[in-house]
Amino acid sequence: MVAGAAGSGLVLLIWAVALVLLSVDLSTGAALIAPMGATAVILFALPNSPLAQPWSAVVGNSVSALMALWVHQVVDDPALAVGASAFLALLAMLVTRSLHPPGGAVALTASLNPHMLDESGFDFVLFPVLCGTIGLVCAAMLWHRLIGRTYPFRQPHVAEAKSGTDQHAHLLPGLDAEDLADILATYRQSANLGVEDLARLIAAAEQVAADHSRQQETRR
Repeated sequence: MVAGAAGSGLVLLIWAVALVLLSVDLSTGAALIAPMGATAVILFALPNSPLAQPWSAVVGNSVSALMALWVHQVVDDPALAVGASAFLALLAMLVTRSLHPPGGAVALTASLNPHMLDESGFDFVLFPVLCGTIGLVCAAMLWHRLIGRTYPFRQPHVAEAKSGTDQHAHLLPGLDAEDLADILATYRQSANLGVEDLARLIAAAEQVAADHSRQQETRR
């Protein structure tokens, strides 16, 4: 967690310093928007989460910005624009399988700043949203490599679970990746936990249970 905090803080600091050196006015909020901080937290502190993977981050933030921009062009009422932007942003992320919570904040930020959208237009989608998110993803890849973590975190496909290279077969007898995916879907945890992580948790629980059993046998 400390490494994740250090990474996100360092990257955002470098980004802010670079913008200052380029004489960009940070006070307008158009060059460095608040949702980028939320994206950084997820990418650096929760790299294994499905919500933190590159597709989710880049596409989720971008489609959310697009939805907010479209709403801005067709809706005049500020309150209605906020609600419509949030709704369409989430809908777009679900349709594109790119659920990323900061995307909702991107849409809200845009809808609450109509003058910013008037000035920047589609450029808002490109920068800071698209380019900024890509930059954070690339920085997260580098940072996690430096500290020995894996990012992006590749979840196993169902097809792999049925092959001879299934990583879970020896850990979870009778269960494969498809079974684990079904469990996550049943309990509505697919967006929060990946198949690989669930397999590790179950395997760890089985190991602890086995250790307890051995200890009890030894005491007898």
